[in-house]
Amino acid sequence: MVSRQFSCFASAIAFGCIAGVLWADPGFGTLRKRKMELHIRQPAAVRLTNTSIAFVGTSTNQEYLPVQGSLLATLETELISNDRTLVKVQNRAGAEWVLDLKVTGFSIARPQNRTQAVGNSSLTAVRWNGSLNAAYQVLDKGGRAHAADNISYAYEREVDGTAAAASPRTGLSRLSIPHLGLKKNDEPVPHTADDVKQILIHEVVRRIAAKLGNTSQTIEVQIAAGDDRMSRAADFMEKHLWSRASEELDSTPAYSKPEEEAYRQYNLGLVYEAMSYESKSSNDQRENLFKAQEYYDKALEMNRKERYFVETVARTKDAVARFKTLDQMRRDDQKAKTPVRTATVSAPVQAAKQPVSAVRPAKAQSKAIRLGDVLEMAAAGVPEDQIVEVIRNSAVEFNPTDKDTVVAIAKAKLAVRIQNELRRKVGAPLLGASAPSGVTKSAISK
Repeated sequence: MVSRQFSCFASAIAFGCIAGVLWADPGFGTLRKRKMELHIRQPAAVRLTNTSIAFVGTSTNQEYLPVQGSLLATLETELISNDRTLVKVQNRAGAEWVLDLKVTGFSIARPQNRTQAVGNSSLTAVRWNGSLNAAYQVLDKGGRAHAADNISYAYEREVDGTAAAASPRTGLSRLSIPHLGLKKNDEPVPHTADDVKQILIHEVVRRIAAKLGNTSQTIEVQIAAGDDRMSRAADFMEKHLWSRASEELDSTPAYSKPEEEAYRQYNLGLVYEAMSYESKSSNDQRENLFKAQEYYDKALEMNRKERYFVETVARTKDAVARFKTLDQMRRDDQKAKTPVRTATVSAPVQAAKQPVSAVRPAKAQSKAIRLGDVLEMAAAGVPEDQIVEVIRNSAVEFNPTDKDTVVAIAKAKLAVRIQNELRRKVGAPLLGASAPSGVTKSAISK
């Protein structure tokens, strides 16, 4: 009996020690995950507000015409309902913007029935398959494209054929566009080929509208916890008390180990990202989002082993890119409104003789590419040729002899061709064909 009690006591001490180790260091936790819902609001990729727009539709095949009309009408309704200041006009010549939509593919396969015996009864399942491909571009009055993309969506789902035949067709009543957060069980259930067609149309419209209008969605994010201060900050974040969480994290001394300090930086980024989406003005939203990106970048630089940081950085970079696009559009609009000044006769002669290089606008200094940027592109599935092109046309900060760098490359299984491009930019020796197979794959393994 004594021996058994001692064993239980020892186990409790061991568990307490392990728990202490797990929670003493910052991280996402092992015993209990700390998570919260984050309501994301992203700016539009193109500023379609307080203006007029015309919708034009075409198809690469006559068989696509029925879906073309429905797709264009649904897209019109969605964009205009999202922004009441957007006015639709019939004649593209009288519109400030033109949305040119082309259906490039559409198919719905015959439903496949499958019957399975279960005890003394049988169950019937119906599998639906369909796909819809479309290309769009948004043109200004001068015919210049400001946004363009190809949207493809393939649908495949097996439904209960017995229940579908017996129940009324109410499944499509939930086919509203903002259904980013729908779970699988909440998705509309198709009963006919026309239902599948509507599902395809609404999903393609949702994806286009997400790029051309202000979008929002709710996602689940992880919170880093650990010692007392990090855990208190996590408590504030779970309650959406962002200012209190920021004060707690700012007063927490930086951790001596970079891979641990990365989690404090990540939490700060999460705080500023959340404050960005709750900001009342676009300027505050932009400022907080830029700060969030800086903290997320630091977290990824300090701890490349934490794969969750990669998708977090990608999420904010997309929103930041949209803000930068809108800023550039505003600058272009301002230039178009500013009259061009001509030189007067009394202008100094030496100004006319000024070298051409002196009057050219200074070329913006682009941010140097680091290994973290390359790993992020590879993880996002960017083609190898495109990654190489980005490296060739950018300044590069890369140390091929650094231990952490070597480990990060090995874990990411970065393609040798991409490694050599980084080495070439910094004047390091190139790797030969006999490089380890573990670093020859062009994408990060999941």
